[in-house]
Amino acid sequence: MLTDAAKGLRRGTSASPEQHAGLVEILKRVVELVHGPRDDIMDTMTGFCQIAVIRLFIKWKVFEKIPVAGIISYKELAAVVGADVSLITRLCWLLVATGVLRQEGPHRVAHTKKSEAYTTVAPLRAQLQMGFDEYMPPILAMPRYFDAYGLKEPTGKLHSVKAFAEGEPEISVTDLMNRHSKRVATMLLALSAMEKMYPHSGLYDFSWVAARAAESPGDRPLIVDVGGGNGHTLRAIYNDTPGLPISRCVLEDLPEVIEVAKTTADNGRQRPTTADKEVLGARLVGMDFFKEQPVKGALIYHTLRCDLEAFGDAMAPDSKVLVGEIVMSNPPAQSAAMMDMLLGTIGGKERTIEGFHDIAGRAGLQITAVSRGPRDVVIMECEKV
Repeated sequence: MLTDAAKGLRRGTSASPEQHAGLVEILKRVVELVHGPRDDIMDTMTGFCQIAVIRLFIKWKVFEKIPVAGIISYKELAAVVGADVSLITRLCWLLVATGVLRQEGPHRVAHTKKSEAYTTVAPLRAQLQMGFDEYMPPILAMPRYFDAYGLKEPTGKLHSVKAFAEGEPEISVTDLMNRHSKRVATMLLALSAMEKMYPHSGLYDFSWVAARAAESPGDRPLIVDVGGGNGHTLRAIYNDTPGLPISRCVLEDLPEVIEVAKTTADNGRQRPTTADKEVLGARLVGMDFFKEQPVKGALIYHTLRCDLEAFGDAMAPDSKVLVGEIVMSNPPAQSAAMMDMLLGTIGGKERTIEGFHDIAGRAGLQITAVSRGPRDVVIMECEKV
């Protein structure tokens, strides 16, 4: 596989997400053959430092000040940022050492492909911000959290690790985030980057939905994307499914999220984030995840959450629920284990396929098909028993 990948790179061929994931896994296994405990510790500590410097540079807009096609001296960079030369140099050196930036001579620095990703308001940059701002604090708070609550798995809406880390353990994560529209906007932008890592379109064939729509014209909702954020998944499904009438599709999320999905702040200006005609053509519905499903009788309910009990009363006899989830193998893939750790900070968790069968059964549903993708990602098709 390494030989094939090298040939592809020389030809300028881009790897598919599956090929990329497989190549990364092979390279990691090769490194593990020679890495010892001390190497792992040093890599982990270097990672701490690297993400902190990148987050500082995003906040200070340092990456934007470095010419995309050119070089700049540390002295000039410090001047345009308004910082000490010694501080900027030291922080840049960490990123040079880890391959994020490139140094030219003893006093000048330039971009690499890695650092260019942080020069604009883009999904990858938002993903790093979300990781640092939303997940790093609760992870660092875990020793104190378990001292306070005991060695028990955190579940439920209250007393989450995240709320505890922010000093308000008695409120839910949803209520906590509702106070911070800019943080929600960043998380929505980050989701589109995660969609590329864990694609939920392309795993399931929606062509039969378009065929059913042609056979049965009317106003019955075809696809309801529950918790769909800014519509990135619904947009991808539409683009992958010729003949799917977007006007009969629904995008649902919290009212605040739907508003942010329509417009998001960018340096004080308001700009549309759902300008694509596909998503604007869908029906946008604000909802409360802890109340009944507001759209009844849809052909498909697509969700990245596993609250299957919420769909039973809304489903018609031929309705299906598609759950896009990471289904953990035993032992899980690294990415699945990481996501399980992050979800644990907000009271959630990843599950094995046996766990999902149990959840479906308790909701009066059965899993009728499973479509598998890379990195333990699947779409489970559920129907009423």
